[in-house]
Amino acid sequence: LEKYGRPLSVIEGPLMDGMNIVGDLFGEGKMFLPQVVKSARVMKKAVAYLLPYLEAEKAKSPQKEAGRVLMATVKGDVHDIGKNIVGVVLNCNGYVVEDMGVMVPANRILEKAKEFKADMIGLSGLITPSLDEMMHVAKEMNRLEFKLPLLIGGATTSKAHTAVKIANHYNGPVLHVLDASKAVGVVRDLMSDKRRPAFLDKNEQDQQTLRESHALRGSKPLKTIEESRQNRTRIDWTNHSTLKPDFIGTKTLNNFPLEDLVPYIDWSPFFHAWEMRGRYPAILDDAIVGSKARELFEDAQKQLKDIVLNRRFTARAVYGFFPAVSTGDDIVVYQDADRSKALTTFHTLRQQIHKPDGQFNHALADFIAPQESGVEDYIG
Repeated sequence: LEKYGRPLSVIEGPLMDGMNIVGDLFGEGKMFLPQVVKSARVMKKAVAYLLPYLEAEKAKSPQKEAGRVLMATVKGDVHDIGKNIVGVVLNCNGYVVEDMGVMVPANRILEKAKEFKADMIGLSGLITPSLDEMMHVAKEMNRLEFKLPLLIGGATTSKAHTAVKIANHYNGPVLHVLDASKAVGVVRDLMSDKRRPAFLDKNEQDQQTLRESHALRGSKPLKTIEESRQNRTRIDWTNHSTLKPDFIGTKTLNNFPLEDLVPYIDWSPFFHAWEMRGRYPAILDDAIVGSKARELFEDAQKQLKDIVLNRRFTARAVYGFFPAVSTGDDIVVYQDADRSKALTTFHTLRQQIHKPDGQFNHALADFIAPQESGVEDYIG
């Protein structure tokens, strides 16, 4: 504060510079998500320390309202550090910010936008499933005929994903905000009658270029569904014996011992969720991510031990086995052993990509005995 004079200058200067370096290193694969989260927590503590000084400064010289911004971390995501920092910076620049917190479903966001009379909506998320939830919010905004700008931000978001997967579901403006340091400039341009048209035109042109590039990269010729069915998986059912389950129907497990589940944890998706690509246990010795993966794994083991010892949650499950037959690409599931009444039908998808000779275009139905085989098969 002695060096920079104003608390906002500390945030927008050295603190934001540090987070930008973290973001660049993350983008280059030189820093990983656990370190990004730790860095953001440090940033959060620094901003919390400066908050009383910010409030005192605002009280001395009240600003005219520059616009209204509604912000939320989408449903399924609890990460809010970046969003909170954006909120503080916008607030200090004269914008009225309504922060709805974390795990906010689409209907609540859009109801609040009307009530708050928001000029724009900002969505935040850190984990990959949040991208789908942001897409859902965009669809809902379009269905309800919103026209407000939609701002997209968070570590797993990108300009390309925003253009290809989100913007095409909403007729209003959709903008990717790279990081907290860019938020004020984006909001300022959107609130300016003079700058907004050119700003939105450039955004649309950039997104169209990204969509065209993505379409060219992803175009692969597919077989017709008839050709794929001709190349279905071949199983000799005449020489195949199926296992008969001990019971037909469902059973329920209550209060299943947590310690019995631990050996079955697949740790590879855990590392993927933290944006560390590789398979467990090889990832622990990886030349690039190995040391950080081991550190993350050790932290997870501590948490897991606490969960098991203190029974932090209860494990329950329902499982069942049912008679089944395949018909084409479908699986017909029967209610009981005499197969007199169909319970449901699963419509399975068939691969349609071109395969080398000797490789099949699979569908799940291929692995259940067909009716004409006479083999009694089951699904569970």
